Amino acid sequence: MKKIISILLVTLVVLSMNSISVFAKEGSSEKTNSTKPVITFNPDNGEGMKQLKLGKGEKLREKKVPFSKIEKEGYDFLGWFYGPDNKYEMIFPYKPEGDLTLTAKWGKHTPASPINKDGYRLIFDEEFNHPNGKLDSDLWVDQYLSSWTRTPKYAKPIYKIKDGAMHLMVNEDTPAWAPEYDGETRVSGFTTGNRNALHNWNGTNVVRNPVDTQLTHINQYGYYEIRAKGQAGSSRHSAWWLTGFEDREDHSAEIDIFEILGRQKTSVPRAFHAWNDNDAFAVKDQGETFTNPNANFHDEWHTFGLDWQEGTGSGAYPDKLVFYVDNKVVGSKNVNIDYPMIQLFSQYEKRAGGWTGPWEWMPYPNTFDIDYVRVYKKLPEKNEDHSKQDLKVVSIEDSKVTAVKGQAALKQYTSSVEGNIGEVYTEPNLPNTKSYVNVTWSDGVETQEFVKWEPITEKDLEKINNGESVTKRGILPHLKHTKGVAEPTLHVEVILPPPYTSENLGVANSQAELSKLFDGVLDKNSGEFVFSGNHLPHDKEVAIMYDFRKEVTLNSISFTTNYGQDQGIRKFKLAAWDQDSNSWVSNNQEYSIPWTDSGKTELGETLEVDIENMNTSKVKIIITDVGLKWINKMAMREIEFNLAP
Repeated sequence: MKKIISILLVTLVVLSMNSISVFAKEGSSEKTNSTKPVITFNPDNGEGMKQLKLGKGEKLREKKVPFSKIEKEGYDFLGWFYGPDNKYEMIFPYKPEGDLTLTAKWGKHTPASPINKDGYRLIFDEEFNHPNGKLDSDLWVDQYLSSWTRTPKYAKPIYKIKDGAMHLMVNEDTPAWAPEYDGETRVSGFTTGNRNALHNWNGTNVVRNPVDTQLTHINQYGYYEIRAKGQAGSSRHSAWWLTGFEDREDHSAEIDIFEILGRQKTSVPRAFHAWNDNDAFAVKDQGETFTNPNANFHDEWHTFGLDWQEGTGSGAYPDKLVFYVDNKVVGSKNVNIDYPMIQLFSQYEKRAGGWTGPWEWMPYPNTFDIDYVRVYKKLPEKNEDHSKQDLKVVSIEDSKVTAVKGQAALKQYTSSVEGNIGEVYTEPNLPNTKSYVNVTWSDGVETQEFVKWEPITEKDLEKINNGESVTKRGILPHLKHTKGVAEPTLHVEVILPPPYTSENLGVANSQAELSKLFDGVLDKNSGEFVFSGNHLPHDKEVAIMYDFRKEVTLNSISFTTNYGQDQGIRKFKLAAWDQDSNSWVSNNQEYSIPWTDSGKTELGETLEVDIENMNTSKVKIIITDVGLKWINKMAMREIEFNLAP
């Protein structure tokens, strides 16, 4: 424990981040010179106060509280609190340094919802009633985004399962989980899925701890509900969130069902982050907040729900998210998320402060308490819920993944974990392989189930790169005891390489983003490319290449984007492929794209740039100037080459 710098009064405590003090022990007592502290209990319910005298050095334990039962009509007992404005919750056992007054806090718990829900089938249920006090490995992965940390044990959750509830904890001595990427953030979390490179929130993180893929539950559509309470204290927040499992790079949207802030006890913020999925939300990053001035989301139990509805949205966002607090609708959002997501539960403390506020000391452990987690699927109309004994699998969907001829490879990651430094981990399956299959049941419900495919071998890679397709079998680990389960198959389909490639187009040089420039969609779906600074690199060429696969005459190029002057290509040069010399030949002429003010809208504009006729089989657009007004980002919707007849 780090040394206390100074404590002046109960209401004036000077803390530094280099000396995290135990304020509860030395800053909250009413008399610091008492050798036998007197603890005064104020029930705040009309009853008289009671006192308890402790022996010298004796700890205050909950069983010594002089109220065997404490009640207040119309209220629920939330605990004993102390300090200025009764800010600090008493966490037993506790060793006071002097006399202390504890005051009962009262509020109103929301009762648990009935487990059965009319018109729905319960497909995931965790009531936290395990006698061994451990997370159920059939339901949960006891890791928090662990591929990013050099110290895997720091990504393990700290918790207690007690009295039918999960108490997810951050302790005073909990270390920063991934200081290389997340600074002084402490986190304790568990999930339903974990894999390499999942949720690269900085965009530049590098995998340090390669892991095997784990997936206990993944789901698309349905009703989610938990009963929970958050943690008080600035710089802290308790989060229940969903994210795509990133089988594909763009399957990455994030739904923060709530992020209860420690400095806002009456509010339930929710947020939406698109990350690499530009089509998920109308606004890429957005937050909304529900506030109930009569509620205390830190100390009272409340129910929280999300209904992910299929087909009730509109237009480009066909589905809808409906949010509930205490069984009442508190908001909704239309979305376009066409893939299943995993659940994550996490308690955060930012010791260096941040968006959740400046750091302040609070009694430890800090806890995110969860009574239950339930996920339901809506039964199709006229279908009834079947008993478990009668429920059968009707069909299992096979899967397909495409690989580019001559370019198929398995991803590899190098360990930076002490004891394993330099070890190379090879993924068993090709990029973009789905980690789930859709399963249809006899009650009409469709679920998504984790599938473990046979690994791709060196012989398989040789076949694929020679243009041959490959078929692999899969098993469904979570349905091994279920009737009617057959092995799904994975078909690896081989395609020719796309005609477009790029060099140094942003830090990531993402070919997935590049593909959006040639998909024929002019009114949305921009390809986005983030550079390391607010200018193009000076030491390397930024270029887009296109292979026509035949000799053509190019006479103009059309460019489409919105806010072109701010985020589009502004100037470029061209180079043609010379087959005789097997090299690019540039004419050194620079062309400008005359973006207009009328294109400074979401609709955008398309402009055609005439060029000197170019006879070639390939063309290179060498970008010489680009708008990087917003976070060093270039965005284009479409590039079209106009050829002579």
